[in-house]
Amino acid sequence: MTKHPPIRTLENISTLEKIRYQDRTSLLDILDRVLEKGVVGDGEVAIRLADIDLIYIGVRLLVTSVSKAQQLRGRGGNSKKVRTKEEHQYLKILEEEIKRIEQRLPRIINADNPKKAEQGIAKLVLTLVELIRRLLERESMRRIDSGDLSKAERQKLGLTLKALEKKVEELKAVFGIKEDLNLDLGPLGNLM
Repeated sequence: MTKHPPIRTLENISTLEKIRYQDRTSLLDILDRVLEKGVVGDGEVAIRLADIDLIYIGVRLLVTSVSKAQQLRGRGGNSKKVRTKEEHQYLKILEEEIKRIEQRLPRIINADNPKKAEQGIAKLVLTLVELIRRLLERESMRRIDSGDLSKAERQKLGLTLKALEKKVEELKAVFGIKEDLNLDLGPLGNLM
């Protein structure tokens, strides 16, 4: 008699193996699982430019769904709650804002024209790069003004920032972006 290995079912393998085993697991499935169970992260990051620390980020993060957070706090949901007049008005305002955003989206990324779509995506990415570059530039100036950088470090930092600025200008030319990089954030004003 030939012995066959036991049949592997999703019930008798570990969660990590389930993720690998299921060929249809998507990022959505993984994120949903994280929200369902909750995850805690604790970390530190230092952003460096030209070998000089400019930005420190210390983070303690809990990511979970509201229902899981309520469960952890010992509170259940309130499904019998009746909406107030203010909540109805707020929902109406949100629906109107969504419509306005949908009307403005084609101007940012025009999917009807592949060249314009490419240019719109490039502008969006370069705007985010420019935002980060400007933040780093401002922090660099604070570090220089504090006087704790050597002349060589100041020069290295200045040249690196100039090189980043020129690279952004070069990429703007490659994608045919003539206007300034910025985003209209509606009621919040411009990004930069």
